[in-house]
Amino acid sequence: MSISKSKKTALLTGAAIILFSTPILANHGLGLRGPQILPQNYGMQYNGAAYIAPQAQQYVYAQPVYGQPGPQPQVGYGQPVPRPQIGYPAPHLQTLPQAPVQRYQYASYGQNLGLRGPSNGFEFGGTSVRTSVRHTEKMLDWQENTTGKSLTLLANKANGTLAPNSLTIGAGIKGGLMWQKTSVPGQFPILSRFPDFSPNTDDQAGVFAINNAALAITGTFGEWTSFYLQPEYSETEFSSTQSDFQLRKAFVVFGNLRKTPFYAAFGRKTIDFGNFDGYNAFTHTEAQHYFWAVSDQPVLEVGYYNINNGLKLSATAFSGGRQLRTAYAGEENNIGNYAASIEKEFRFRNGSAFTVGTSYLHDTIYRNNFTAHTFGLINTLPPPANFIEYRNSAVDAFAEYTSPFLDLMVEYTTTLEPWAAAIPQDAAGNVDPAYLDTAGNILFDQNLEVLVAQARIKPMLPNGKRLAIAAVGSWGTIGDDFVGIGTGGQPTTWEKNQQHALSVEYPINDYLDFGAEYIYNKGFIPFVAPQLVSNDETEAHAINVGFKARF
Repeated sequence: MSISKSKKTALLTGAAIILFSTPILANHGLGLRGPQILPQNYGMQYNGAAYIAPQAQQYVYAQPVYGQPGPQPQVGYGQPVPRPQIGYPAPHLQTLPQAPVQRYQYASYGQNLGLRGPSNGFEFGGTSVRTSVRHTEKMLDWQENTTGKSLTLLANKANGTLAPNSLTIGAGIKGGLMWQKTSVPGQFPILSRFPDFSPNTDDQAGVFAINNAALAITGTFGEWTSFYLQPEYSETEFSSTQSDFQLRKAFVVFGNLRKTPFYAAFGRKTIDFGNFDGYNAFTHTEAQHYFWAVSDQPVLEVGYYNINNGLKLSATAFSGGRQLRTAYAGEENNIGNYAASIEKEFRFRNGSAFTVGTSYLHDTIYRNNFTAHTFGLINTLPPPANFIEYRNSAVDAFAEYTSPFLDLMVEYTTTLEPWAAAIPQDAAGNVDPAYLDTAGNILFDQNLEVLVAQARIKPMLPNGKRLAIAAVGSWGTIGDDFVGIGTGGQPTTWEKNQQHALSVEYPINDYLDFGAEYIYNKGFIPFVAPQLVSNDETEAHAINVGFKARF
């Protein structure tokens, strides 16, 4: 077995202790990881002569004028702060000196040429229509900020990145070359996540693919209500049972961070569980691949985010049945699944920050031994004759350190019970006698778990732009060291797998990044029928080269 239950308990208990232990030197009041405006890899940003940490930028940048200066606002929930004399105010400005007065103050890469805020826009039917590459980049980031979209929207509305009473239109695309060489023909650990990409007789495959192409449509009408729509196209879906076109997100957020730390969101969105950020350029970590929870039905999220002390709490309720990713409960037509999350961020005077968080998901797809995960397969294929089913919750804990030059993160996610499909059994679901006691009880106790550790450095180039160089390691444990009999009588093993990535990304400009990554995989363990085709000794090498563009 991999990690004992006592060690898991100690690990999660330790994370909880850290969560509520406040460092003495922490500088509170600069926000949380979720609503960052600018990507950390752009690094050195300045407000006048003062350095601004990437995580603090949303509270500092002055925004375009949307009207005449008015009375001094009350932000920080009743704490008055000076108002910059350049129009729509940014909250919580007292911690850093202000730049000279000007109509627009942009972020910079060290040469005052950084990401622009809202465009001047135009009027259409009485509605202000604009673009904002800052906002688009965070809302359509498929590698980072994956579970923080509600707060990103609220923060960008509060700090002026989103103009009031306007419609902001954006779009993004991520794509390029996916190439892989495997030690066993047909067993491609990455490309086989997308079956149409990998012929089962080849030991090498390469395709050009559009990983994601999406619109980001944001409305900010009134002081308290905002909405977001994200229709999306992807060629890395299971095309036989899933559509290439999906409405990935459609939700409304009720809240105003200038006036209250409380908010609510309703609609189709990512469930607030886990962190699952990946520092590498294109490929998801194993934690995100195993546990990223995206809803297929409306969810209700209520939360609390205090911009003064960096505390974030959220609770989410949603229907049972199969969601788009990970979440799956038995109560098909009832509110039968839940999630909860807590995070605390500590900021230091040198521009660095430390964040810890833990979260809980009530039920998951790892609740039975029926591995037809997609809606189409669930509705068309019969479950095993010996159907094993029980609720299987998941927990997550992470810690992240960020600074202008270096980012570090570790995240551990696990189910609270074994995945029923990983218990050694025959095709009919009958458990191997070695894993049964005399009373017929199942003795298998290996939970599905993954540990991710990653680091990124951001050296400044002579042109003032920051290169991002990342190393990301994922270690997953699925089953026991049992050897089964798979398709064609071949032996199968599905104990553990690994995925390690090295990547580099370069920002061409505000709208375009180029990147390249190398991926090493050990273990071919698909999550559909793992006991029939798995081989945890398969080794594969992949190279992905591509781009990310947005406006």
